[in-house]
Amino acid sequence: MPRYAPPSEESSYPSGYNTVGHNYYRDDDDDCIFPAFPSRSEKKWVRPTTTGVIWFALVAFGSYVAIAVVVTVLFAVNTDNKGVHQGTAEYALYKNTMFKECYGNPVLDNVDNCTVIDSYLKKGVRDLTSQGISYADKLEFYDETLPDYQRISYSWCQVAGCFNDYKVVPSEPRSTAFWATTIGASTEVYMILLAALWQLLKLHKAQYTDETESCTMVQFDVWMIQLWELVSVGWWWFDFGRHVTDQSTYPAPGMLSWIPFWKYGYLLNFHPYSCAFRYSPGAALVGKWLMNTLAFVQWAISVWIWKSNTSTQSSYLTYDCLASQISTAPGTSTCPVEQICARDLLFRSYDFAFSNESVDITDPQITMFVAFCILSIGIVGRFLLIGVLPVVLHLMGKGSIQKLREKAYEHDIGYAGSLGAASLVCIIVGGFTTAGAIRAFWHDRESAFVIDWTCKTVHVNLSAWRYYLDVEYELPLRAVKMWFNV
Repeated sequence: MPRYAPPSEESSYPSGYNTVGHNYYRDDDDDCIFPAFPSRSEKKWVRPTTTGVIWFALVAFGSYVAIAVVVTVLFAVNTDNKGVHQGTAEYALYKNTMFKECYGNPVLDNVDNCTVIDSYLKKGVRDLTSQGISYADKLEFYDETLPDYQRISYSWCQVAGCFNDYKVVPSEPRSTAFWATTIGASTEVYMILLAALWQLLKLHKAQYTDETESCTMVQFDVWMIQLWELVSVGWWWFDFGRHVTDQSTYPAPGMLSWIPFWKYGYLLNFHPYSCAFRYSPGAALVGKWLMNTLAFVQWAISVWIWKSNTSTQSSYLTYDCLASQISTAPGTSTCPVEQICARDLLFRSYDFAFSNESVDITDPQITMFVAFCILSIGIVGRFLLIGVLPVVLHLMGKGSIQKLREKAYEHDIGYAGSLGAASLVCIIVGGFTTAGAIRAFWHDRESAFVIDWTCKTVHVNLSAWRYYLDVEYELPLRAVKMWFNV
C-alpha cells in the first residue's frame, strides 16, 4: 500500500495525518513518508521494472560521462599541437587554428571567386555590415544567388586565403572568449541527472522496505551528493556575482544549478528527511520554503542567462588587442594602430558551426535546453496543480482548499515524473551529442574569423575543434567547472 501523507500548511511532517487512501507510518516516533507517485504497488512486476528503468538511465548517463572523460583526456593530453605554442607572437595572431597555412597559401587563383566570397560575407549580419564588419562562421560558403545546380562551394580555407593581404591583428583571449561546447554543456546535465536519479533510486528502494523496519537516515552516498551540490551552488553564486560586475571578463555560469534547490524543496517532505526532521517540523518548513524560493530566484536568473546566450556573437569584448605587436604582424592595414584596437566589434567572439546543417542535433546547447525546459514545465505544472488549482476550485465552491489540495497531491507526478521525462529525452538527445563529441576527432582547426572592411584587418577567434581542451588558457579551471555545473 502507498505510504504517503500530503505535506500540510502548518507542518511539513504532520503526526498521524491519514487522509489520502491508506497511508501508513512505521510508528509515531519514526515517520517515514513517501511521495504519491510512483506509489508502492502489490504487483510483482512493478518494482523490478521501475528499478530496471532507473538503473538503465543511470548506466546511460554514466556511460555518457565516461565517454566525456575519455574524450576530455584525449583532447587535452594527446592532441597534436605541433607548431601551436601559446605565449608566442604567432599564437596571438592565429590562436590554435590553421589560419596561417590558408592565409599564406591562397588556393583561389581566380579573382572573381574572391569577389563572390566578399559579396557573400558582406551580406552578413546587418548590424555588423553597416559598421564595416563581417565574419566567417562555417565550413563552406557559396553564392546563394545561383540555382543549386550552378552553385560552387568554397571551403573555409579558401575563404581565409582571400584575405592574404589584410593585416592579421594579434590578441589575447579573456575567459569570456570560450563558447559552450558539447562536452561541457552535456556533462553538466549528466552530472545533475545522475545525482537526482540516484536519490530517486534510493527513495524507490526504501518505499518497498518492510513497514516494521526503522526509517533510515541520510546515508553516506547522499551526503556526498549534497556536498557536491553545495560546492556547485556556492561556486555558481560566486561566478554569477563576478559576471554581473564585469560581463566582458567573467563568463556567465551554467543554467541548471537551480535544480538541486528545486529537488530538495520537494524531497524535504519525504524519506529520509521526513524522519530526520520529525522533531523539528518548523525547521523543515523553513527549509522547504527556502529551497523553493532559492530555486525560483536561480531559475529566473538562468532564464536571463539563457536569453543572453542565444546570440551567435558576444555583446562585449572577449579579446584584448595587443597593440605593440600589430606593426610586425603580416599584412597591410589602412588604419593606424589606435584605430584598429578601438574597433570594438573586431575583438568579440563569434560562434562557429562545424556542421553546415540548418538544424544541428549535436549542438551543445540542445541537451541543456531539453533538461531546462522539461524540468521547468514540471515545476510550473506542479505549482499550478498544488498551489493554484485548489484555490480556483475553492472559489468555485468545490470544497475547502485543504481538502482540494489533498486530492491534488494524489495526481502530483512531482519529482519522479519530471525527472523521468527529462531523463528519457536527454538519453535520446545525449546519444546524438555524444556522437558529435566523438566526431570532433575528425574536425580540422577551423574557427570564426572577423573581417574589418574599413581598416582591412582580420582577427582570428580561438577554434573549438577540440572543445578548447587544447587551449592552455585556464584549462584546469575550465575543466573543473565543467564537472560542477558552473
